Amino acid sequence: MKLKGVVFDFNGTLFWDTHLQEDSWDRFLEKYNFSLNAGEKKKYIHGINAKDTFEYLFKRELNDAEVYRLTEEKEVIYRAMCLEHGMQLAPGAEHLISFLAKSGVALAIATASAKNNVDFFIQHFPLLKYFRPEHIIYNDGTLRGKPHPDLFKKAISAIGTKAEETLIFEDSHAGVEAAIRSGAGKVIIVNSDNALYDGFSCQQITHFDEVDKTLFV
Repeated sequence: MKLKGVVFDFNGTLFWDTHLQEDSWDRFLEKYNFSLNAGEKKKYIHGINAKDTFEYLFKRELNDAEVYRLTEEKEVIYRAMCLEHGMQLAPGAEHLISFLAKSGVALAIATASAKNNVDFFIQHFPLLKYFRPEHIIYNDGTLRGKPHPDLFKKAISAIGTKAEETLIFEDSHAGVEAAIRSGAGKVIIVNSDNALYDGFSCQQITHFDEVDKTLFV
């Protein structure tokens, strides 16, 4: 069966920004005298909704205003680092996306990022050239975060494909778990940070040119 839809995670997948995320989180954590090891960051930060992350850090339930304030505080740091270091899509990403669009494959993004960051990415990347705005699914506070499959299920529903005929690209461990739990027909891990993915049998790539185009045509 040929795949009819593709859903991309964004951070660490279409935009290889793991080092910037790490550095901006470290600066934020230092301000509040928090210290997390690599395992905690993998479990509670990367690919996780902001509300879940901050409630883990502060050990209490936070209201929407608190989550928004803390999220913006951290993301202001992150966005400044992005501009300072330069921004470009992952190797081979735009070439693959262009091929998929021309081939009639339905495209979506499903990201744990909040709207302010999504607006920032739209401003600095040619996303709207390939993705309809309503197909860019982000953390709006109404969905459970990864590893729950809610974001991916919403993205698949938005583009109107069946889960089993949809491919998901992900990089975070929580995101890969969420992608698998969504029922996607294929999940490809984008290993943008030379990470280990013990326990996952999914195909791994380090460049989007490695994707087999016969999956779609």
